[in-house]
Amino acid sequence: MNYYLHNDPNLPVAWSPWFAHEYLAYFSVQAIDSMMFLPPVPVKPNPGYGDKLWPVGPKHIDVYKERYQECRQLDPLWSFDYKKRNGDFALEAPSEKTIEPWKVLVIYSTEPDLYLDHDLILQKNQKVTGGSHGWRHMQFKLFGTTYGIAPQSFRVHKDLAELAFENSDDYWGWRYLSRCGHYLSDLGHPFHVKAVPVSFLMKKIVSKHEIFKIVSAMHQSYEVYVERRFREAFEPFKQALLQGAREGRGAREDIQTRLTHYIKQAKKRHNPIFYYLFDTFGQELLSAFDQMDRNSQLDLSIQTNRCSADAARVIFKETNLSKLDFLDRITGEILFDVGRMLGMLFAGYSSKS
Repeated sequence: MNYYLHNDPNLPVAWSPWFAHEYLAYFSVQAIDSMMFLPPVPVKPNPGYGDKLWPVGPKHIDVYKERYQECRQLDPLWSFDYKKRNGDFALEAPSEKTIEPWKVLVIYSTEPDLYLDHDLILQKNQKVTGGSHGWRHMQFKLFGTTYGIAPQSFRVHKDLAELAFENSDDYWGWRYLSRCGHYLSDLGHPFHVKAVPVSFLMKKIVSKHEIFKIVSAMHQSYEVYVERRFREAFEPFKQALLQGAREGRGAREDIQTRLTHYIKQAKKRHNPIFYYLFDTFGQELLSAFDQMDRNSQLDLSIQTNRCSADAARVIFKETNLSKLDFLDRITGEILFDVGRMLGMLFAGYSSKS
């Protein structure tokens, strides 16, 4: 397999530019031959299985990318808004359309980063995670208190996928599974399972605004770095995911049993990445996030996304390229683990017809 998602002729340009979660799903499914040969399934409207128990954000709309019209050509290296793609898509399920399951897993893997989890009142402490989006995509402990419910987000969407399959709605089985894979990937992301090194926090605790900005900047900057590497067709990242997924597809271990170790490994990698970004790029990188406002009503993910282009200019400045080796190595280790978990998850459904 010689493609890199962004040059795969089986995927229309209308669905791009591509983002990190789509690359994670793409290379993971490519490692599972039986998944790649599953027949297309008919597109169906959302059955709404989880509407009462798991409400979606008030701005969320189910978009159906199976019917598209190419309308623009965005620069893939400088596109940071998940909502902006090269195509416009149907707002109702096109009844005559079918789609291969592996494509569903890829193209809907960014859905949880749109409005699905935004603008909800879920818990009184959700401001610590930057809003309801962070609450559903993260889980970390701070001074003995647990913030976020990412493992629950994973389990809920796995249950919804199984419910859909049981009711012969294969399309939404795959689409719920795509969302499930997103939360599973987040649990392998060091900044989603640990917020800040404790020693660093104690030094900065007198300034809540400063620590809020630094933590947010390091988190988003790492995501900008990973996404850019994928878009540059960075071979070690591709290989790490493929190797991890191949190992995961044959694993006999239960994915829920493996989850604790997976999260623990991600936590161990947080401090080295945090300090490397902070010490290497310093004030120049932090300045890219000057427009953030701790008191804003916007979800934190929306605010930090608006700073992504400035962060990318700092990290990938010509004079800084030689400083990325450490990040490349440790991220390869992370991606192997993520690929392994996604391989386990997807392979468990690869016999679906």
